Amino acid sequence: MAAAPTDWQLECIELKQRGAYLLQTGQWSDCTFLVGSEPNQVVIAGHKLILAMASPVFEAMFYGGMPERNDPIPILDVQIDAFKALLEYIYTGNINLSSFDKACELCYGAKKYMLPHLVKECTRYLWSDLYPKNACRAYEFARLFDENVLMEKCLQIISTNTKDVLNDSSFEEVELNTVITVFSLDHLNIDSEMDLFNAAVRYSKAMDKRHAERSSSPSTEGPSAEGTSEQRESETAPKSPPPSTSKDNTQVVNVESSAENSPAAAMEACRSCDNPDHSAQPPDSKKPKTSESKPTLRSAIEKVRFLTLSAQQFAEGPARSSLLTESEAFTVLMNILSNNSDVPMPTGFSTCRSPRKQLIGCGPSCNMTTFVVDTPSPVAVEQVWDNSRPAPSTNTCPSYPRPTRHESLWPVLGMVVDHTERHNSDLHKIYCQRAVVQQTDCLNTSVLDCSVTFMVDKNICLLGVQVPTQAPSEESAVTGSGAGGYSELLYAHLLDADGARLTYTHYTSRVPYRHLLDIMFNRPVYIQRNKVYKVGIVFNKVGWYPMGTCAQQVAAESVFFNFGIGQSSDSVRDGLIRSIIFTY
Repeated sequence: MAAAPTDWQLECIELKQRGAYLLQTGQWSDCTFLVGSEPNQVVIAGHKLILAMASPVFEAMFYGGMPERNDPIPILDVQIDAFKALLEYIYTGNINLSSFDKACELCYGAKKYMLPHLVKECTRYLWSDLYPKNACRAYEFARLFDENVLMEKCLQIISTNTKDVLNDSSFEEVELNTVITVFSLDHLNIDSEMDLFNAAVRYSKAMDKRHAERSSSPSTEGPSAEGTSEQRESETAPKSPPPSTSKDNTQVVNVESSAENSPAAAMEACRSCDNPDHSAQPPDSKKPKTSESKPTLRSAIEKVRFLTLSAQQFAEGPARSSLLTESEAFTVLMNILSNNSDVPMPTGFSTCRSPRKQLIGCGPSCNMTTFVVDTPSPVAVEQVWDNSRPAPSTNTCPSYPRPTRHESLWPVLGMVVDHTERHNSDLHKIYCQRAVVQQTDCLNTSVLDCSVTFMVDKNICLLGVQVPTQAPSEESAVTGSGAGGYSELLYAHLLDADGARLTYTHYTSRVPYRHLLDIMFNRPVYIQRNKVYKVGIVFNKVGWYPMGTCAQQVAAESVFFNFGIGQSSDSVRDGLIRSIIFTY
């Protein structure tokens, strides 16, 4: 350790600079940590008082009733880089996140040492770095540490990008419980159940390969690859610390700091449990069932909806696979050919004949219709008004007459509108237009506010929103006073997930009735993928507005929008926000 320069304090203006100096030089340190496992261990100096000030765990470790007496203190369950980043946060307040893996490891350390703000920042980073390739791993991490919001977001990405998730090689490395969870989802953007079954076949081959490598490894103790399934299931205990460490560690450590407690080791333990006995067993298998039976690949196969396949699809695919026995294949085929087959489906197999629900506008592989509109904005919104609809939602004052009813050729129910146009300027405006699923009316008697939360799967530049103008009342339709339109007055803003305003605009102009109105923000805003944003509009003109219930998932060109994220209270009268105007 190099000698500290004289009067180093004079160069450190801020407190975090002084903390960084002490951390880097180890001056006045009174404890050391041995981080990692042989042969990749490093010794890091620390200061008990600074550590105890930040973490109640360190406080108990150094100043509790049974203080830590080991020196150095072994830390085997946190990666070296993650532990250094944790200390950097404690000493300086800086949070250094550079990768998804590091965020997972640092979040684990932050939870272990009870640093809630660091946990929050790590989770936020994981949100921002989610994509199909790591969605399954992020889900496993979130499930391991009870991060329910992150779990829900991961499942959302898996549901909307199912084929990308299944076809990526990383899917072959996920936990078996995760595979079962994915196969159990009702919303999956797949062409057919063959996508799931083919993924199960690849996963089975990967499991065989991992088990063969484990059996042939010199360091592996236990039965050979030819052992029984019960013997292979006994090999579930994690024998190696996280990646980049050695497989054999003989140093005696505290239970709380052992490598088996790390997130990497915990996930590896789950994968080890997944490996044994993954071949499909017939219903009359003689294998004894225990009260704590571990999941097998058969549990995932049972989730596949074979009855949605054609007889040819099944005969050319699953029926030839070793994942099904001959009797099972025959039984399933009989049920595919006849809805009233006397032969019951194999025990545990899905009897559902309904395909998975696909999210609207899920991309080029989606079978759902996309409706393209080339008409320049604003677009007429003359909806079908019929007397069978329920009474409108109002904020009182029934003295205002209802708008007139008109026939319409506006977007067909359930279709997605992908409206793109080029203006005279160089700006390329893309309209993510939400299909109106159910039309309702809303009466504004004073101030009418509406909002919707949303998330996109790509980084975009948000330009504005599109809202409907009022419908003329019966009185104005009779007198002709509505022919010239009316003066609209509204306010619009964009908020981030923390409620901070990113941009806004005030709009006042004379507008025609029954049109979609483009409201452009004062300045464009860069939107990051997989982050939650909120658009809000406040209408200040008295009158009737065509609100409606709009589609929650929409694809515009290659960008996928998911609306209504979070609590139901976060989105209010969101049917008044018909389109998001953006570019990229």
